[in-house]
Amino acid sequence: MNKKAGLKAALGGAKKENTEAKVASKPVVTAATGELCRVLISSIRPDPNQPRETFDPEFIKSLARKLQQDGQHTPITVVMTGTNQYKIRNGENRWKAAQEAGWEYIDAIIYEFEPEELTAPEQAEILRKQKSDNDDRRPLTPWEDIKACARYVELSGKKQGEAAEDLDLSKTDLSKRLKIFNGPEEIQNLVRAEALTNLNTLGSLVELWKLDQDYAAAEVQKILEAGQVSSGSEKKYAARVKALKEGAEVPGPKPAKKEPDPQPPKPPTFSAKRVNVAEQGVLEIEDGKGNAMRFKVPKSWKKDWEKIGEALFGGKL
Repeated sequence: MNKKAGLKAALGGAKKENTEAKVASKPVVTAATGELCRVLISSIRPDPNQPRETFDPEFIKSLARKLQQDGQHTPITVVMTGTNQYKIRNGENRWKAAQEAGWEYIDAIIYEFEPEELTAPEQAEILRKQKSDNDDRRPLTPWEDIKACARYVELSGKKQGEAAEDLDLSKTDLSKRLKIFNGPEEIQNLVRAEALTNLNTLGSLVELWKLDQDYAAAEVQKILEAGQVSSGSEKKYAARVKALKEGAEVPGPKPAKKEPDPQPPKPPTFSAKRVNVAEQGVLEIEDGKGNAMRFKVPKSWKKDWEKIGEALFGGKL
């Protein structure tokens, strides 16, 4: 369905009385001007796959007050997902603020019908546009940004250089984000808490985790407890990584040496000095030191005694 057809279907429903185009006796789409429409807020749902994961309640309230005072300057964008059903493409903060303000309708630009199942490249392109829109308005949190970049690379299937260009990043900056995304969760938690967001420092910590996990884990804990990283940490971590890779002496605590895996105990040696028949079918072997071992011998061995003796001693038992 093209844009005009989609809009025609949406607007056509708004003009009919007592049809599917009404929700609780209210038209879903009203006052359309070209692609800009007034859409019933209750007919819109958020996009669960958009890159933003956290919403600041105070920011929503502040935005709601601005909507009440000055009106809505920028429409949200939505896509049709079914009859009188829409999904937000961009503008979830404004949609939430409109609800906070008690509005029933919101200005929106409606795009053509979008099926529920999209290909990975289609999802990647939507994600790229959503990330770009967020960057222009209220930026994503550092972790949301890292996760969005990693998801784009995965969904698009593109090489890092090409993906970086699409995301308006240098290849180096994208590589740093991917290193953190693929790093240990303990370091990712620093980004989530926004206790440490410098990509270079985080990258050095990821490298340290591989080379000296005990040291890196202790540093992560210090940062979490302090809520921030201490001055000079970036240089300190980078220098330690370099020294460890070169096998040079490192300041502070040394990496713990890995203990060799424990070996199973060797069985005790037993030197036979004398062989006796303890009882029928039982041999007793003495070592000359008062130690003896007994073995049950099956009858089937009877015919093989001479062969056993020859094999053991080059003679007979």
